[in-house]
Amino acid sequence: MATLRSRLSSQVCIGIFSKTTDSSFVEAAGYAGLDFIILDTEHGPASWETIHNHVRAASLTNMASIIRVSSVDAHAIGSALDSGADGIQVPNIINAEQAKEAVSAARFHPLGSRGVCRFVRAARFGSQDKFKYLTQSNESLLVLQVEGVEGVRNIKSILSVPGFDVLFVGPYDLSQSIGKPGEVDSPDVLKLIDEISTAVVSSGKALGIFCDSPSSLSRYRTLKVNYLSYSVDVSLFGEALSNLKSSRQC
Repeated sequence: MATLRSRLSSQVCIGIFSKTTDSSFVEAAGYAGLDFIILDTEHGPASWETIHNHVRAASLTNMASIIRVSSVDAHAIGSALDSGADGIQVPNIINAEQAKEAVSAARFHPLGSRGVCRFVRAARFGSQDKFKYLTQSNESLLVLQVEGVEGVRNIKSILSVPGFDVLFVGPYDLSQSIGKPGEVDSPDVLKLIDEISTAVVSSGKALGIFCDSPSSLSRYRTLKVNYLSYSVDVSLFGEALSNLKSSRQC
């Protein structure tokens, strides 16, 4: 099966954010046919032990697991990749220097300076050939988020940094950065998103974005968004139950 990283170059891949502590939700998402799931350690409650189990659950279904770390933190980035996840996502990149730091933390030499341990789950606890592990690990998906006006101002220099695959737009934080928190459909926010998307498409990197309504999902499908994240698992579960209740068919 082709990796998420390779499929992003030619097709739209759809996933969700996950804030659950139950790996059954992750496994079910994979059986539903999602391309990827973003395991959120920035805003989610899951421990690292739980995250490891989430990664295992995703791999059972051939759904890619992406861990969002909380910041440009070399230790957190290394720990996330040690779990065997298919990639990581780093929030709130504001300039090229931060982008370079994220790349360095996520890649082994010669692409970076990630800490080396071959006895982690990603290396099959030492049973995988160490040189194969070091080579394959440098092919993990690396997603960098731009979600503020400073990042937008520096978008071209951020995109010039080699070693990452997807530039992901965070509309909610972007709306807050211009003084319109939550107004993700504001013309001012959409204008910034258009500016980012134009720059990303021209750079040859993949474009990613978060959305949480059917109308925004349709809109971003037309913007050449290949890494499309729709809503959050626990919210989708709640909405499904609410719809079930309102249908009066139970």
